[in-house]
Amino acid sequence: MDLALYKTMLLIRVLEAELQKLCDLGEGADLHFNKGQEAIAVGVCAALRPTDYLVAHHRTIAHAVAKGVPLVPLVAEVLGLRAGLSKGRAGEMHLSYPPKRFMFSFQLVGTCVPVATGLAWAVKNYKKTDDIVVVFHGDAATSNGQWNEGVNIAAIQQVPLLLICENNDLAGNVRSPYYLPCSVVERARGFAIPGHSVDGNRVDLIQEAVNLAADWIRHSPRPYLLECMTTRLSKHKQGQGDIRPPEELAELALRDPLLQEERRLGLSQTQVEEVRAEAESMVSEAIQAARSTGVPAGLI
Repeated sequence: MDLALYKTMLLIRVLEAELQKLCDLGEGADLHFNKGQEAIAVGVCAALRPTDYLVAHHRTIAHAVAKGVPLVPLVAEVLGLRAGLSKGRAGEMHLSYPPKRFMFSFQLVGTCVPVATGLAWAVKNYKKTDDIVVVFHGDAATSNGQWNEGVNIAAIQQVPLLLICENNDLAGNVRSPYYLPCSVVERARGFAIPGHSVDGNRVDLIQEAVNLAADWIRHSPRPYLLECMTTRLSKHKQGQGDIRPPEELAELALRDPLLQEERRLGLSQTQVEEVRAEAESMVSEAIQAARSTGVPAGLI
């Protein structure tokens, strides 16, 4: 199981790198990168039931892959092709694949939370199952009105919602002292929502934390927040530079979740190269299959 999680993390890393190359060639539009944050999506989804729901923000490729969204229509969507998840019209920031209960992703920061709250209300009061809804957001989203309105409703209505904060200490190129006066856990407690922080670069710790949180929510039910402290090792998005100096990025790279997992699993360089070759083959095949459909969105 642990090796499978590592393989998924590396698959996400390789997929995003190859998609970036295609976007640089003009074959795709916007991209928001998860490099350095892959452990969060993979660890969370590994702890969920297949019937649990997922709502994500704009940095969403990692969440889609971790939840089991098939690669070919995912790639086709990013490339704006008719064979995409939404016929190539939604793009990278508005992915949806209900068969895997990957319900929505949202462009505007914070807007995913009130929608996820509404979905969790429906699960509790209409579906009447013990499934939970997981929503991913960044630390800067907690400074937006949509986040505050969403968690307020979630707390009042006592819905089965697990808030996953990917705290990378950045809003684009803006540092957290300019938008975050306290920890995200403290902000959630202001709405009577319990939570705690975890190392967001350790996939095993995230999986363990989500197992416990999900079990607690199913038996409550009420919202819970998990703040995953992580490091984005790439620029914020396609077409936007990174103002952090190379020395800072090199230091942050020491926390790379892939390197941490390789050490934890005791993988040799040969084993790492074998897993990477497998990931590269999967991504290459998915890109070729997506391209072979060849019909741009909107033409038919």
